[in-house]
Amino acid sequence: MINIEEDVWIVRFEVTFYGTDNQGKSFREIKENSMKFDSSFEILNKLPFVSKENVEINFLSWVDKISPEKLVPVPHDYYSENVRYGEESVEVLEVYQN
Repeated sequence: MINIEEDVWIVRFEVTFYGTDNQGKSFREIKENSMKFDSSFEILNKLPFVSKENVEINFLSWVDKISPEKLVPVPHDYYSENVRYGEESVEVLEVYQN
């Protein structure tokens, strides 16, 4: 039996937004956040939450299916007509048990 308290992890991560301004110049904006993460999240082919490595793999599998707005506040000009964001990437910075 898995103890639910032992199953809770904290994942600290950053989301990088890559964009182009109206003059064609490329830029990026990085937003950092952390969140509690456990086996209650719906993840296809979920690994057991028994190690940092498994938790990181599970987290990256989960974020691959959601929009960045659910992870961090988007840049202030994300919906501006003068800027075009074309891609986001997520990097796990730290994983530890709560």
